[in-house]
Amino acid sequence: MASWILVPCLVKLRSEFNVLAPNRDKSSDGSVGDAAHAQNQSDHNPDETGNVPIRDADKINEVHAIDVDVDLRVPGLTMEKVVQFLLTRCRSGAETRLRYIIYNRRIWSASTGWRQESYTGANPHDHHAHFSSSYETNREASTASWHLEDVPVALTADDKKWISAEIAKQVKAQIDDIWAYNIGKATGTPTQRADGALVTANLRAGTLANDQVPKLFDAIEQLTAEVAQLKAAMAAR
Repeated sequence: MASWILVPCLVKLRSEFNVLAPNRDKSSDGSVGDAAHAQNQSDHNPDETGNVPIRDADKINEVHAIDVDVDLRVPGLTMEKVVQFLLTRCRSGAETRLRYIIYNRRIWSASTGWRQESYTGANPHDHHAHFSSSYETNREASTASWHLEDVPVALTADDKKWISAEIAKQVKAQIDDIWAYNIGKATGTPTQRADGALVTANLRAGTLANDQVPKLFDAIEQLTAEVAQLKAAMAAR
């Protein structure tokens, strides 16, 4: 059994990295410090038996820092994006469990209002990002979500192609539904207003993306006009 544990909030953070990037490289991951860390004050040292900057209120031998490898292996996702996402939450007050972050020769600390500063330590932290947690009992123990699932990820070309195809398919399905159930069958007349037909169709098939609604209205109006012209031509015979 280990003589130390990682504080729960960082266990949760690491687990969210694993969910966000399940195939990520872990070769530069770390928690408890090595012999070199033990010689200096570090959050990587267990807080009851090692050299740490703060002593917390409990008697549990805890480590208050993790390193996470920068290679996340997810297209469009970088450690820079994750770090900046967490910094935004820290600056807004939405996240209060971190003391500081070190990444790629920069450091951001709660004590400086999360202002970016140069990091001049021996390790540039360009292979991993370092996250140090609070030593306050309620914060270090919190396993609330870090919301890493909300980190913005750039869409790949394949993603964009798939989304475009799905939108086109959905719009066509909506038009087909309106034609079959509203204009053609349910009302028996082509004069029903397009917005009324749209409401009924959305109740049947779900809501369309907002930017597709104007296109759908145009399509419905065009179909309605064509049906009216056809009926007029047939009546004139």
